[in-house]
Amino acid sequence: MITEIGALVTIMKTLLDATKTGKELFGGGERKKAIQNAQERLDGVAEQLFQSVTLSKMLPIWLKEHAEVDLYVDKLSNDDVKLLDNRLRNLIFDSIHDHFSGTIFRMSFAVLPGVENGIKAFRDKLLALETQLNGIPAGNAKAWRLAWPIIKIRMQDLRIEAVKLDNLADEIHSKLVTELRETAKLPIV
Repeated sequence: MITEIGALVTIMKTLLDATKTGKELFGGGERKKAIQNAQERLDGVAEQLFQSVTLSKMLPIWLKEHAEVDLYVDKLSNDDVKLLDNRLRNLIFDSIHDHFSGTIFRMSFAVLPGVENGIKAFRDKLLALETQLNGIPAGNAKAWRLAWPIIKIRMQDLRIEAVKLDNLADEIHSKLVTELRETAKLPIV
């Protein structure tokens, strides 16, 4: 898919170069404005592709890590508490402060329609879960058992948000590729 996108961008660049050469040969201020608009749109498409691919790569990895936390355990043994405590704290730490933080917290998705609000909701849910986990002493089985029903709901909410964001990023990515393909088919005027 990345190779295909690279080829489409190369085609678009070639078309722009040909149009620019034609403008230089035959003149015309309208063509110059059209070339500038096309270059700006190409730059915008490149940024949108970068952001959508970033989400499309990271969210499935995050969802795989999320799936490591068994949300269907009702009665927590002491061993279950230790395992959940470790896995959940690692997932939240990686999401907010480490491995996933560059994508989830440090990247702006302002050029992807609808993603900025979704990523904000996802961030807020992660931070709320982190706050709740910070209130539970590590390894305290009694506190874990009391908090577990709410933690499960928050984890399920996070999964839903991540899936929605991943689907939205894929949809945007598909539309951008379609736009590039259609642009590549345009005749040079």
